[in-house]
Amino acid sequence: MKSRVVRQKGEILQNLAEFQFSCYSANDMQGKAENKAAMRMNLGLSSADDQRPVVGCITRLVPQKGVHLIKHAIYRTLEMGGQFELLGSCPVPHIQREFEGIANQFQNHEHIRLILKYDESLSHAIYAASDMFIIPSIFEPCGLTQVSHLLQMLIHEF
Repeated sequence: MKSRVVRQKGEILQNLAEFQFSCYSANDMQGKAENKAAMRMNLGLSSADDQRPVVGCITRLVPQKGVHLIKHAIYRTLEMGGQFELLGSCPVPHIQREFEGIANQFQNHEHIRLILKYDESLSHAIYAASDMFIIPSIFEPCGLTQVSHLLQMLIHEF
């Protein structure tokens, strides 16, 4: 796992050079607010309440990830007054159609955005902007998403 983490960290550092974001730390959260505002603008989400929490999810939409949990999180986030950003690709046709239907349902919604594709650059922006993350899995205790998110947060602390 160590070589995978180091390789992943190198890829993240290389990709972050392409993404302009504001750095932040526990002592200075201004950069976080800037990242959140930029993401909201880029995805067409409402910025009327800058204290509204943003929940992010970056995943492959496959059965082992618990797509039913992701769907529940979308609706629950909306119900609880948050915003939800999903970035995910899907090789399973019936799941792809299901999420395309949800994406169409929320196409012009001010608090929900589903981007159904793989986009490395956008994933870093979502990591930098989100207040919370969901990383559902039916049977994986830890994967590269957790490692990527951890490294992303560590990079912000420099």
